[in-house]
Amino acid sequence: MDLWQYSATQLTDAYRTGKTSPREVVESSLRRIELLDASIGAFREVFHERAAEEARQRSEELARGDWAGPLHGVPVAIKELFDVEGAVGCYGSGILLDRVAPSDAAAVARWREAGAIVVGTTRSHEFGWGITTQHVALGSTLNPWNTDRVPGGSSGGSAAAVAVGMVPLALGSDTGGSIRIPACFCGVAGIKPTYGRVAKRGAVSLAPSLDHPGPLARTVPDLAVGLAAMSGYDPSDPSTLPVPPPSAPVKPSLAGVRVGVVAGLHPRPLREDHRALLDAAIEAMSEAGAHLVDLSFSGAEEIRPTFATIQMAEAHHVHSSVMKIFPRRASEYGADVRGRLEMSADIGLADYLAALEQQRALRHRFARLFDEVDVVATAITAGGPSTISEPDTSFDGAGEAPFRDVVMDYTVAQDLFGLPVCAVPNGLDSDGVPVGIQLTGPALSENVVMDAASGAAAVLPSPGFPPVAGL
Repeated sequence: MDLWQYSATQLTDAYRTGKTSPREVVESSLRRIELLDASIGAFREVFHERAAEEARQRSEELARGDWAGPLHGVPVAIKELFDVEGAVGCYGSGILLDRVAPSDAAAVARWREAGAIVVGTTRSHEFGWGITTQHVALGSTLNPWNTDRVPGGSSGGSAAAVAVGMVPLALGSDTGGSIRIPACFCGVAGIKPTYGRVAKRGAVSLAPSLDHPGPLARTVPDLAVGLAAMSGYDPSDPSTLPVPPPSAPVKPSLAGVRVGVVAGLHPRPLREDHRALLDAAIEAMSEAGAHLVDLSFSGAEEIRPTFATIQMAEAHHVHSSVMKIFPRRASEYGADVRGRLEMSADIGLADYLAALEQQRALRHRFARLFDEVDVVATAITAGGPSTISEPDTSFDGAGEAPFRDVVMDYTVAQDLFGLPVCAVPNGLDSDGVPVGIQLTGPALSENVVMDAASGAAAVLPSPGFPPVAGL
């Protein structure tokens, strides 16, 4: 097995046994980026010299018997919404193209403290407000399984980088599905933790009450290590919770796990092949020992409008009152983000407060599901990713539909309620593009969710590496 195929946990095992060194691994990572990124566009900036120097230091530490932490010598990539000291800090927008990040974001700093080596920043949708990771002027990320398709977003660069073996672990963020959507379409795993598990300090906000940093990786055990390393209370971030980090490693098992199947949480018809894959996944989980529980949930149609009002109101505040760049520099935004900001200007205080009240009611009702189950299993999308030529359109079980609707009807609930949810691959659809499922748990149940997700990953069809990875 080549070094680029190793998971993060496999790398640390290899370091302990002297099979390889951080210097060799980072050299391999940088070669993969040089070989493949021109055709994928995952990275905004690559830190060749800095990463190589840090790898040398980590290798020397190992030679002395020193171990920085659970990510010692592991190459990682950082979504460009998070500051990396000295790097371009444009947040995926031409408006801030000259900005240089003054220091590491909290999550980045914690990964460094755990021994990780940051090899670069990955592309995001502009300011994180989109699910295609396309930008006319600054460059786009392509889906490594089919470069005519989008990778999903907004953490599209991170997902693509992990999928092709450029790095085993990458940082993303999720406000309405931005970890899970690209994880699904690129064939990797990702977890959005409980709101407040991970500090957001040093990251640009899309909607502050809905933003969740989290990792993407090829395996759930890697997610567990990455999440544990970045989690914890931050005295400078009042949104963080004073609770211990989730533990690692995971204990992969579905035996006795109560898995909720909730028809009411599938408000949009799945494309036929996606429906068949979801049904097969639920059956495979049952055969692996999970207890399936059919549950009902009324009012799912209220979730997305409630989410949209809160997201749009908060995003408008961030851009107009915090960053103070809208509408002053409106013409410099991409057309899609500019259009959303223009629409958000019509949301008044009464609308926002009513949405917050509805959020509380829906969250309370959703929490009752976990009186009867440990996790809830749902699809991540109703269809496949859109094309590069028509990024705003896709297909669900009823035919052609807006891409945002095909996806976000399935992904915003967990952000609205602040609940942990893990995405794992579930084979390939009829177009040869990865599909995934997601397991959601109650607040602060990351270990339960990741144990079940790891158990599910063991019995679901793995897409493996995309064909482009073999170049």
